[in-house]
Amino acid sequence: MIDKFIGIPFVSRGRSFKGCDCYGLVKLYYKEVLNIEIPETIITADQPRRTFANYLNEISKNWSLTNPSKNVVIAMAVNAEHPSLVTHFAVMIDEKRFIDTRENMSSYLTSIDDEKVKNQIKGFYKWQH
Repeated sequence: MIDKFIGIPFVSRGRSFKGCDCYGLVKLYYKEVLNIEIPETIITADQPRRTFANYLNEISKNWSLTNPSKNVVIAMAVNAEHPSLVTHFAVMIDEKRFIDTRENMSSYLTSIDDEKVKNQIKGFYKWQH
């Protein structure tokens, strides 16, 4: 099941298996695996003031801070110019691994213990429906 989420091309504002951005990958996973339609948003690295907290206040009160576990969303700060602001998302497939996609990279599986991403992680959020 998870294999079909690996190798999806990065497409800005993409929301399908033909191409996704980071939030599109989260939306697609939630829809296909959990049968949950999460609200739409566009949060990009060039909009650093639009943090995950803003997203929560703007369109949903249905996310709660949690620990890493299957199906939770990882909020990450990946913009070197704004290292504390969340502008990136990924989705956990178990307690340690997550599916991610980045600009110019197809979706891939990695670990929260990976030194490249460890310090970028700002929180784990669970959908409360």
